[in-house]
Amino acid sequence: AQQPENPGFESWEDVGLNRPEPVDWSSIKTSDGGSWVNGLAPYVWDQSTDAHSGTYSVKLTNGSVVGIIAAGTVTNGRIHAELSGTGWAYTDPADSRWNTPLTVKPDSVVVWAKHAPAGADVAQVKALLHTGSAKIPDDTQTNYVAEAEIFIPDATPNWTRFSAPFNYFNNTQPEYILFVLSSADDQVATEGTESWFDDIELVYVVILDMKVYLEGPYVSGGEMSTDLNPGDLPLSQPYNVAPWNYNGTESVAAIPNSDVVDWVLIEIRDASTAATATSFSTVGKQAGFLLKDGSIVGLDGSSRIVFNDVIIQHNLFVVIHHRNHLDIMSGYPLTKANGYYNYDFSNAEDKIYGGAAGNVQLETFGPGVWGMVAGDGDANGIVEDNDKTGFWSILVGKSGYLQADYNLDGQTTNTDKNDLWLKNLNRESQVPN
Repeated sequence: AQQPENPGFESWEDVGLNRPEPVDWSSIKTSDGGSWVNGLAPYVWDQSTDAHSGTYSVKLTNGSVVGIIAAGTVTNGRIHAELSGTGWAYTDPADSRWNTPLTVKPDSVVVWAKHAPAGADVAQVKALLHTGSAKIPDDTQTNYVAEAEIFIPDATPNWTRFSAPFNYFNNTQPEYILFVLSSADDQVATEGTESWFDDIELVYVVILDMKVYLEGPYVSGGEMSTDLNPGDLPLSQPYNVAPWNYNGTESVAAIPNSDVVDWVLIEIRDASTAATATSFSTVGKQAGFLLKDGSIVGLDGSSRIVFNDVIIQHNLFVVIHHRNHLDIMSGYPLTKANGYYNYDFSNAEDKIYGGAAGNVQLETFGPGVWGMVAGDGDANGIVEDNDKTGFWSILVGKSGYLQADYNLDGQTTNTDKNDLWLKNLNRESQVPN
C-alpha cells in the first residue's frame, strides 16, 4: 500500500540551517519566499528523541518574528511565505522535492501525537488527495479529490492515536498527497505551544453495505425464508470445495441470529470497467451471512463486510457467489459514501451485470425486485441437465444442507426441480471470467 515518505520522521538531513529538517518534509525556513524571508522566519520545528516508536519524532513549536506568531508547521510539499504573514502549503508537481505521488484512494489517515497548548491552540493534521498543483488552504479547492482532517484541541501529554476518514469530493483518480502538520491554526497561534507527531499511516479498507436476494428462498415483500436456520446451516463457510476452492477460515460457534438465510461468498474486483472486471482483477474474497432482508453481514450477524488492506486503483466491482444460484456481479462500480461502499443489487434490472440475462425478476408489481437465479446445483455458472441428473435426481427425498435444495427449505423435492431448475434451464451467469 502506498504510504507517506518518511512517515515516522526517522530520517533527517542538513539543508544549510542551524538544525536538520526531516527528509521529504519542509518548513517555513525552506519556503519559496527567498533568502530574506527565510532568514527572518523562526525555527518552529525540531528533531525530538521523544518518539512514539523508533528514535525520533518531529516537534513543532509556535514561534514569533517581527511581531507575528508563526505556527509550528511542516509539510511534505513546500511553504509559500510572505513577510505579511500570508502563507500556505502547496504541491509543486515540477519538483520532486516538493511533491509526494499517490495514485490510490486510502480510507483514512492515522497519526500518533502529543499536544501541549500554551493557549487555545488546536494541533492539526491535514491530508489532501489531489491532481496537479494544489494548496492548503484554498477556498476554490480546484484540484481537490479528498481531504482528511485531524484536530487535537486538548492537552495530550501522552502519545495518543488519532485518525480521520478521507472525505471524497469526486471519483477522480488522485495524483499526489499533501500533508500539513501544525501545532496551531496560523490565525490564532499562541507563542510557546508545542506538539509532537510520529508514525503517520494511510489506512486502506473496503466496507461493503449491500443488498441481494436469492430466487429460491424469496417469499415476497423484500424477504426470504430462513428454513435452513439453525439446524441445517453449517457453522463453517461451505466454499472451501470446488469450484470455489476458497480457503477462508470463517466459522462461528452458533448461527448468530434467526434472520440468517445462508452463507454467501463475496469477491471484490478492481477494474476500469465491468467488462474488464474478470477473475484476474480479484483483490479479495470473504464469506459472510445473507439475512432475510437481503443484507450481507459479517460473522456477528449484523456488521458490514470489511476488507482490510485493500487498494482500489480503478473501480470497485463486487461478485456474489452462492452454492446453487448463478453468480452475479455489480453492473456498475461501487461508490463510497459516508465511509461505505453501498450497493443494492435488487432495485433495478441493470444493477446486476448483464441485465435480464444475468438476473431474475422476483416482483413485477409495484417497485420491482431482482435477484440471483436458482438451479445451479454444480455451481458451474449454467443451469443445465447435470443440475438435475447429477444432483436433484440423486438427492430427491433427502433433507439437510443440500446442493439440489434450490429453494433452501431443507428438503430436495419436486418443487426444486419444477419451479426452479426447469424454469431456469439454460440460464447462464454473466460474470466476466
